[in-house]
Amino acid sequence: MIGLTFDGTILTAATLSDGGEIFASAEQIAPDTDYRAWLLAVCAVIEQIRTPQNAGDALGVALPAIIEDDVVTYSAFSLLANTSIRRDLQSALGMPVSVHNIGEALATQACRTGAATDAQLAVAMWIGNSCHGGLALAGQPVTGAHGATANWPHLQLPAPVPHELDGRVCWCGRSGCLESFLSTAALEGDYQRVTGEWRAAADITTASANSDIVADSVIQVFEDRLGRATATIISLFDPDVIVLGGTFLNLPRLCERMPRKWPGYVQVDRSKTRLVGSEGGINAVTAGAAMLAADRVMAAGS
Repeated sequence: MIGLTFDGTILTAATLSDGGEIFASAEQIAPDTDYRAWLLAVCAVIEQIRTPQNAGDALGVALPAIIEDDVVTYSAFSLLANTSIRRDLQSALGMPVSVHNIGEALATQACRTGAATDAQLAVAMWIGNSCHGGLALAGQPVTGAHGATANWPHLQLPAPVPHELDGRVCWCGRSGCLESFLSTAALEGDYQRVTGEWRAAADITTASANSDIVADSVIQVFEDRLGRATATIISLFDPDVIVLGGTFLNLPRLCERMPRKWPGYVQVDRSKTRLVGSEGGINAVTAGAAMLAADRVMAAGS
């Protein structure tokens, strides 16, 4: 099985065993404006992990996008917008390709080999350069009529306090979306508004864990917003498990603290929903994409 993830900056490719373990991987910085150059970069990173043994495998691609009928309909990254991406990748690579949302891939991996293998209903929340959601029922992803199931990032921030009604504009053209409060850029922007200095999201998280009072205050605001977002997920889907994944998150801290915030926002007295972290980072998404590609091959052959 072969998987590829594009997170908006980096292309990450991996080859998986039948059991879902990664045994070869490669990364490459992706062009950010030229679609043809992006396709060529995909070809280059896939060639690094292709072997005679996996030459006949299909490729699963996880993208920061909503995908309907194999066409990117919405993405924060303009080079992907309205592209027939599956067709173009198959032509460029000469191999079967399936394309998926990052959240869909994360939910699939979590339910099959990750932290939600016992879940009947799981919702995945990816938080990074952009934010994405996915839903899996009995281990199978549910994509919906428009490829947008569990598209939580473009719900409005629940229960905003006055200073959160600042008309914060999202890339989708609306204001007040959860993504505009919870993405990498959102956390960095909050820190800059408080201190007047820019700092990378991963550095803010590390500083918070090391008792930096200012960084921790910014992280606490982030956690409060994420608490409201996860409470909304419970109200909408009532999942067994919510899977958190991302590139800068302190997952153990979040999984401990978020459930304490739910009682004020959910109707049930004590939620049975579990919040778990996807420790694999971007590799978990890449593995999920490879699993989805293998599913497509099996379905086509049945």
